[in-house]
Amino acid sequence: MIKNKLKLSLAAAMMITTCSYAGSVTAPNIGQIELSGDMELKLVREKSDTDTISKRTAEVNLNLDAKASNGLEIHTIFTAYDDNQADENAEKNMRVKEAYIVQPFMNGKAKVIAGLAPNNTYGTDAFDNGGESWKVAVNVPVAKGVKVTVVSKVENEEAKDNNQGDSGATALRIDAKVGSFMIGAKYGQAFMNKGDGFAGLPLEEKEKKAKVLMAYATGEISGFDLGFEYAQKDITLQNTPTAFTQPKKQKGYYASVGKELGAFSIGLGYINLKDGMTGGEDFAPGMILDGNINSSGKDLTTSAIVLPLGYSFNENLSVSATYIDGDIENAGKDANIREIDLGLEYVFNENITLSTVYGDYDSSIAGNDQKNLEFSVAITF
Repeated sequence: MIKNKLKLSLAAAMMITTCSYAGSVTAPNIGQIELSGDMELKLVREKSDTDTISKRTAEVNLNLDAKASNGLEIHTIFTAYDDNQADENAEKNMRVKEAYIVQPFMNGKAKVIAGLAPNNTYGTDAFDNGGESWKVAVNVPVAKGVKVTVVSKVENEEAKDNNQGDSGATALRIDAKVGSFMIGAKYGQAFMNKGDGFAGLPLEEKEKKAKVLMAYATGEISGFDLGFEYAQKDITLQNTPTAFTQPKKQKGYYASVGKELGAFSIGLGYINLKDGMTGGEDFAPGMILDGNINSSGKDLTTSAIVLPLGYSFNENLSVSATYIDGDIENAGKDANIREIDLGLEYVFNENITLSTVYGDYDSSIAGNDQKNLEFSVAITF
């Protein structure tokens, strides 16, 4: 099921061009600073079955990084849109996507991250929020192969004198390496403050709280790549009419297995979501059925089987195919979802890569069918 239905049936990335720069300067009290960066230009053509005119958008991403000889790192990404895309994203043609520093300590074994930083991928990323947020994080090793991370982040901050409309989270995460496996657990508490109330009735504060528990394990056994992730959310919504109360508990899990057989690669995945649980923003089992996969509401279950296949003819040419079959169960009103993705990638050399992907999504719910075609050329120099 797609949470936010896309209305395009043809999305062709006409060109993606990347260029890079590297150099160094010397700064007082910091030492030598290494500078690097890259710029990406993306032109996209979109067309739906109901549109009479194709939609074209443009986007430029500028990445500037600096690393000092004392280990301090500064990372920034600036994004500029054309007018159409800026209106859609409620942006004023340009925004700062990332701007944060990384300061190592304990001889480089630990680090502090502060600023507008990406939300690191967690486990299989099936339930990870993805994206970026304003945060302060401390990552410290506590034993051999064991690291603890403490994070405090702001997801959204309204331009008001009080905290109405703000949302954020604090979390504690532990990751450990056991043999060929990485295992981990994360516990977090999220909040959302609002002051607008329902039906025009003002409320001084309506605070939504959520406790999140996640656990994962990834590794290899006898040449098989294995992955598992479990997530549970306990939600409390205060000062809200009963009819609008969110589910108190949401659960989900994802399991996967993959194997390389010479030039072939095969895999099998299964995801199960209950009572409003959603997939992570960076979780993409398919081209169309991506991180928006969700279980919508209480007493509803979404499950899907994912079968990815790949074949490499040589070091330059490879093809892929993904088949997804899912079911939505909700009080007798069941629905079936299916998706088939076909991809081709050709590497001309270390600087130029050509790729194309075709996706066909079919749902037994009328009006949800979708077809996508994406074409891209990546050039690095």
